[in-house]
Amino acid sequence: MATETLPLFVNDNSLGYNALGNSGLFVSKLCLGTMTFGGDKDIWGLIGNLQQEQADELMKIALEAGINFIDTANIYGVGASERIVGQSLKNLGVRREDVVLATKVLGPMGDGPNARGASRGHIMSECKASLARLQTDYIDLYQIHGFDPATPIEETLEALNTLVQQGHVRYVGLSNWAAWQVMKAIGITRARNLCPIISLQAYYTLVGRDLERDIVPMLESENVGLMVWSPLAGGYLSGKYEGPDVSEENRRAKFDFPPVNRERGRDVIKVMREIADGKQIDGEPVTVAQIALAWLLHQNVVTSIIVGAKRPEQLKANIRAAQIRLSGDELNALDEVSRLPEEYPGWMMKMMAGYRDTAKE
Repeated sequence: MATETLPLFVNDNSLGYNALGNSGLFVSKLCLGTMTFGGDKDIWGLIGNLQQEQADELMKIALEAGINFIDTANIYGVGASERIVGQSLKNLGVRREDVVLATKVLGPMGDGPNARGASRGHIMSECKASLARLQTDYIDLYQIHGFDPATPIEETLEALNTLVQQGHVRYVGLSNWAAWQVMKAIGITRARNLCPIISLQAYYTLVGRDLERDIVPMLESENVGLMVWSPLAGGYLSGKYEGPDVSEENRRAKFDFPPVNRERGRDVIKVMREIADGKQIDGEPVTVAQIALAWLLHQNVVTSIIVGAKRPEQLKANIRAAQIRLSGDELNALDEVSRLPEEYPGWMMKMMAGYRDTAKE
């Protein structure tokens, strides 16, 4: 969960830092995502194929803006993203203690049945490989990239705890797990006195508010931090897909992910355009994409937003979104147009909670 912003430790910037979940680890409110690094003629190439020099430029922009949080995964570019990130930190002369490095494990890194998943063997071997690619002796945040139905949760959590005890990993998190799965994991760590789960990386946007049904209440209850991936819904919230200047010559034309209900999305983007109209940052007009990021930064449950880019100007525009302050009326308008339809048991719980409201009178 987000906490009050502390005074900045080194740089004077507009981003600020939040504690990541129930920990003493402070991360910038924007996190540099590196899924665009190192792609080839595969699915990762459709997302991005930035090489070392281009990645160095983006890393430099992010670090100079005050971003201290960098997220990657072993599967991105099948190891290429981690290698580029590690080399970039060396090229830029960054002190290891000045950045928070996060990476993930789960996806297939080979052809065999044991070269994937969240088994003890795969986690231990892949952590070693990630450390080598990143050119570091510890990972700040090691995350399980998704739920592995073939491996007992206990085995996964015990393996993560071993890595923490060995000093190879400092904190552990999850990604793309359901609320009941995260809660089960939390219960196991408490019962067995294992290292705690401090974060969840999940999808959350104005056109994808599904996690508000169960995941957000769980995160708030258990003080687990939220890292948001794909905050622009795979580019949909750039506004390029709706309106008079629609263009399909972009990433979603080839890689339509994450799924978006475009009928509802049109109405959301219309309101976003109205809010952006007339606003400026540093003399530049505010974009629909920046409104999407600003809305997330106004959500108390959000700890850090993962922003990626292919071009320097994209990253700079994303960073400027941290300066946008939305009014109460603007937030209400965005909430109204993007609100989830009510489902059971949510509407029943709200009604039954009214008994307590009456009791307080």
